[in-house]
Amino acid sequence: MSSLSNVSILATFILASLLSSLPRTIATLEPNSPKLLKNACTGYTKGWSSSFCLEIMKSNPQIVLTHDLLHLTISIIETGLINATRTQIYIEEKLKENIQESRRAIDQCHKLYDHIIGLYKGALIHVEKHKLYDVAGAEFSMAANNAEYCENWLAISGVIDADISSGNKIIEYLSLSGYTVVIDLMITDWVTKRK
Repeated sequence: MSSLSNVSILATFILASLLSSLPRTIATLEPNSPKLLKNACTGYTKGWSSSFCLEIMKSNPQIVLTHDLLHLTISIIETGLINATRTQIYIEEKLKENIQESRRAIDQCHKLYDHIIGLYKGALIHVEKHKLYDVAGAEFSMAANNAEYCENWLAISGVIDADISSGNKIIEYLSLSGYTVVIDLMITDWVTKRK
């Protein structure tokens, strides 16, 4: 068995273990502000699943325990960074396999994930330090597009990789939810300053 197979099996086992314990953990955690999460998961794109979005949000206690738009935005960014980094590491392992048929698509996804991680880091700085919520909104939008581009590269190259596709879907949902939340934060901030 290759080291990538071992890593994949281990990652799958860990993910399954974590997911099986989530319902018990989440059942004891009610969102501090259920309306915040519901609004964050209101979708505007074709095929959007609000219930899947809520699953992603509720899988992170940091998100569940937020009490305002600012902390929700920051929690979504941090969760996105973690997920993007995990997907990036997986992609790097795939590149080591050097499979010619899929190399171009995997290489493009690697570059796109470099960009996604940079966008999330930028969004964190723009939200926390500079309150440039419109810029963070654009970064969320670009991150969602990059996840979609990666998925398109896989599709046109005939590459089927459930781990990368799952990473793309999670990043797309976190990014679009983050966009919704940060725009609400920008409007709330603007209204507060006008009072």
